[in-house]
Amino acid sequence: MTSTRSLIPSGDLSIVLFAMIAFVVGCSNPLNYDVAKLTPEQRRVVQQRLTVEQSKNLDDWISRNATAGKGIPPGVTVEQALNDQTAWLAKQSLEAAKAAELRKQMQAKHAAKQDELARMLSVTLVSKKNKVRVDEQRFVAFDIAYANKTDKDIREVRSSLKLANIYGNPIIDLNWSYEGRISAKQTVVDHDAGVDINRSSDAQVELWDTDFERLKPDFEIKTIIFKDGTSVDDSP
Repeated sequence: MTSTRSLIPSGDLSIVLFAMIAFVVGCSNPLNYDVAKLTPEQRRVVQQRLTVEQSKNLDDWISRNATAGKGIPPGVTVEQALNDQTAWLAKQSLEAAKAAELRKQMQAKHAAKQDELARMLSVTLVSKKNKVRVDEQRFVAFDIAYANKTDKDIREVRSSLKLANIYGNPIIDLNWSYEGRISAKQTVVDHDAGVDINRSSDAQVELWDTDFERLKPDFEIKTIIFKDGTSVDDSP
């Protein structure tokens, strides 16, 4: 009785074996694991294979892409997830850089506008005194000097007053205005302009407790309104 066998030529056999090995190796490569289907053992293998930064990026990608009620999108390999997270981080970095540059430009424009307004009007904190009214209400009184450097009379000034301590730590920000005539090339002092102190406000209590010599004032002029009805403001 004759036995018939189907034989594979040695050359073809080598190709088949190489393909099988490549398939097995490819399947065992942690970067090829489906993120949505990671088993506890695969997760351990992935953590061993990845660097600390890559592990963090993978966790961040999972957090970013997990949809409430649906979980992680299927069919995305670990390598694809890492590549996607890298591209996303690069985009975020670029957008952050653009935003920082825009803020820098706006700050420069704001500073230039403040310089322009300062050439028209200077505002100086002359003194600070603590007072207590007959009803026991605490009151911080300021004397503030306004020097009009223009050739036109001013009838109103709107500004903000930022007060810090000698170390530069902010104490309080106040909206500030003066409604009164400031003649051209003249200086007026607004006496006893101030703030009622609410003892439940930490900022106001700190203002009360800080001596004048330990205050660092910063006036930002918002609007100057002239007697003739024209005005300038801090808009860039």
